[in-house]
Amino acid sequence: MTTATCPDFNKYPFKKIVSCVVWSKFNVAESLFSPGEFFLDTAFDLTLEESVVLLKQVLPVMSDRRVPAIPQNYAVWFDYITQNNPELCTQIDAYVLSGMEFTPAVCRDFYERFFLESLRSEVNVLRGSMTDAVECVLGHLDDLQNGMDDYTEVLESCGKKLKDNPSPELLRELISVLVTETSQSKIASQKVNLTLSSMSDELGELRAQVSQLDRDSRTDALTGISNRRSFNEVIEKMTADSEEKDEPLSLVIIDIDHFKRFNDTHGHLFGDAVIRYVAQEMKQCVKGRDFIARYGGEEFALLLPSTGLMGASMLAESIRAIVEAQTIQGEGDIPVEKVTISLGVSEYILEESTSDFINRADAALYHAKSNGRNKVSLESELSES
Repeated sequence: MTTATCPDFNKYPFKKIVSCVVWSKFNVAESLFSPGEFFLDTAFDLTLEESVVLLKQVLPVMSDRRVPAIPQNYAVWFDYITQNNPELCTQIDAYVLSGMEFTPAVCRDFYERFFLESLRSEVNVLRGSMTDAVECVLGHLDDLQNGMDDYTEVLESCGKKLKDNPSPELLRELISVLVTETSQSKIASQKVNLTLSSMSDELGELRAQVSQLDRDSRTDALTGISNRRSFNEVIEKMTADSEEKDEPLSLVIIDIDHFKRFNDTHGHLFGDAVIRYVAQEMKQCVKGRDFIARYGGEEFALLLPSTGLMGASMLAESIRAIVEAQTIQGEGDIPVEKVTISLGVSEYILEESTSDFINRADAALYHAKSNGRNKVSLESELSES
């Protein structure tokens, strides 16, 4: 994708109305979407019963083809089973007949071509609209600049003639010319101002649409909290802030205990409900600059700026107890076993890499799960065990 070049606004020294900040919005398509980080829902008008029937059709087909049951792959095979996209069905059938394996690279290719491309097209439409808007403004500014140049020439000419002691007749002529040119310049300026006002409203709407796309690309569709992509960006910023301000920063990684059992016993829709429940309970426990994200599958990550290991441990224990205290209803409002979580906590060490920071929290989480689950483990416990 080609990156647009910011126009030279120095040619309009009299009124810098258009900013390069607006132009930079054109390049939003370069950063909004990364493959595999945004899930496009394929249908919203299905009933719960219909979606369950389709789920039971889609997952066995994916299993037969050894395709991992992640949301992106499910979107592809959902459209295949429902015949929503004839071209997609034709290409999958051809691939099946060829006998080739659906490797991760192949699955990614199908998802990008048939799902991400539509999102990129939407961004490109916005990009084109903003290009048209700015070009329109620049065109009117060109007209205004030319008009100002002509008006300046008239003023300079009249000024020279006034220095030569003009006759009353010439003076009346000069006054008439100045009145006419001033009026025309005023009308042209008013037209440009009206156009700029209209363009400002349009650019405001486009900016809002771009902002919404940006938010969607950083939000987990199932839970409504931030996604892994957003987490990757925020942890880089928070570790940098921790270095600069010499303040503590802690990370908690959370995993839902025995999550596979929920899926196997009650179905994937119930599993989704469990994930949403844990996300919402955690969301209510954080505040201020604390940051929560769905890290992947049934895992979550919680970043706690200005919080040391002990403070993070206390919050983690509160979250664990709150989640355990609730009960989720199964089909027919039948109570099911309690949902529990395991949590691993680490504190950032200055100048370490973010991967090391995450790995220590992961190791603490593994320690919690290896020692009975439904507990909080600190990185400090690893050296003691």
